[in-house]
Amino acid sequence: MVEPIVGMRGTKYTGATEGTIQRDVADKILLLQPDDAPLLIFTRNIGGKEASDAPKFEWLEDVLLPNVLSITGTGTGSPITCAAGEETRVRVGDILIAPNGESILVTVIASGSLTVERSKGGIAAYDFATPGEVVICGNALMEGSDYAEFKYTKKEFLDNYVQIFKDSVELTEIQNASKSYGGNDRKFQQMKKAIEHKRAIEQAFLFGDKFEDLTGAQARRGTGGLINFITTNVTDIVGGVITEADLETFCRTLFRYHPTVVAPTKLFICNPVMLSAFTFWAKNALVIDQNEKTYGMRIARYRSAHGDLDIVKHWLLADFNVFSSYSFALDPTNVKYRYMAGLDTKFVTDTQPKSVTKTVDEYRTVCGLQVMQQKTHGILKGVTGFAA
Repeated sequence: MVEPIVGMRGTKYTGATEGTIQRDVADKILLLQPDDAPLLIFTRNIGGKEASDAPKFEWLEDVLLPNVLSITGTGTGSPITCAAGEETRVRVGDILIAPNGESILVTVIASGSLTVERSKGGIAAYDFATPGEVVICGNALMEGSDYAEFKYTKKEFLDNYVQIFKDSVELTEIQNASKSYGGNDRKFQQMKKAIEHKRAIEQAFLFGDKFEDLTGAQARRGTGGLINFITTNVTDIVGGVITEADLETFCRTLFRYHPTVVAPTKLFICNPVMLSAFTFWAKNALVIDQNEKTYGMRIARYRSAHGDLDIVKHWLLADFNVFSSYSFALDPTNVKYRYMAGLDTKFVTDTQPKSVTKTVDEYRTVCGLQVMQQKTHGILKGVTGFAA
């Protein structure tokens, strides 16, 4: 029978004797093979980490009013027809600019149709011989007119889930007591499992498809990764061989939306083949920046006319068949590491029942990925080779 201990219970006892106190080891895990988990490292340290008070975390997003209108009718007269629902984009008094520069004044708005005055300026009416597009150039109101009609876009809730990640180290007490070549086997297995734990989170952040399963005795959730959220700027290199012109085309789309006007920069997490392509194109023009707080990760910067790419090689991508051709371009300010409050990465020792003759240590993380404004990110896939 265990005799009682007299006095105040504190961490000196629970940590040193029982070994049951939890240790926060997240940063220590990140230090192990950082090239295998650059997304996890960057979201925690650059995108920022934030606690969640619920297993489902949500955020609001909004966009500006559309500034173009799809014309589906033909001819040079009035009314003009537009794509269904797009008439809500314009107001009475708006000026539409046709492909030839013609100014068109909107006077009446109906479902899928606009009554207009053509050629308000000196340019002749454009003949919509085929369906086309006009630019919405704001109001041209008369003096003394009332205020312009207010239109706005609806804010939308987006969400993701935290996922429970666990990895354990289990040894019999005989194995734990045995001397091993190469040092303490328990510590060695703990080190290996730390890397695998980090790798599992990284792969979920890259490829996860979010879900919530409530059919079992308790809820089971999976966090969505980059390929789950990024849907707009996805470029597939047909034939597999990328050229610098292909990259330039990708950058034009990628840098369309970014948080800063001056010197926009995106994080480019790329597979080894893509990094070789950068080296081939730029020769010695790639600058290696070792001053970033990235746990020793090497960053190369590639400067395009549209913005800078901070390049990080992702060795883990080379381990797969399909995903080995993928690279991910991220706006660092629009990705974030989310973790359940109080349940970020912990390492707990001796979790086994005291009646069994073994030791069980466990890494535990309850976390998810928040990907905001997906149009600020991009995916470049299908790259298996490169050329000039």
